[in-house]
Amino acid sequence: MVILKDKMDMLFAGDTAPLAYLELKSLGLPEEQTPGLSADLCYFMEARFGVPPERVYIEFTSPPRHLFGWNGGTF
Repeated sequence: MVILKDKMDMLFAGDTAPLAYLELKSLGLPEEQTPGLSADLCYFMEARFGVPPERVYIEFTSPPRHLFGWNGGTF
């Protein structure tokens, strides 16, 4: 799932230059994969939206399965 909010009033290190804040939530996300995911996501943000990697902040989360609901139940 992706939510893209354009034209948000945001500051990163006191600067209003283009930036991105990403949240990646995945059940069972292996922590050892986050460096590669970070590199891939930063590359994508720069290639697609012109946001340089040093202006991309990513929050990785692996919620417990019982705290993630779908279709009237949880995982």
